[in-house]
Amino acid sequence: MKKGSVHKRAGENLGYLVVIITIGLLLFFVYNQIQHILRKTEKQVIRGYYLLVSKKKAEDLGKWYGVFQQGEKEHICELSFSLYLHLQVPQRGYLHAENGKVITFKTEE
Repeated sequence: MKKGSVHKRAGENLGYLVVIITIGLLLFFVYNQIQHILRKTEKQVIRGYYLLVSKKKAEDLGKWYGVFQQGEKEHICELSFSLYLHLQVPQRGYLHAENGKVITFKTEE
């Protein structure tokens, strides 16, 4: 066996190793990105008994927001205009919100 063929074979093996590592890293990063996108698209659902501590109005956007608090947790959720007018601060009730928008806020009246 010639010395040149041993070095050539070692170089080929090293080349295959680099290609395999590169493809493995590419697959790893693609998998991480897919997981990141799936986590972002999950619905964020808030349900429970909360205290409405304040209301805010975004003049430039024409949107209304409520700040809901439960213990140490605080959530800012978008309110419909009718709900914004109806609710008084402070007020307790059962909050159901999805993706930052209030679906219902039932108070005991």
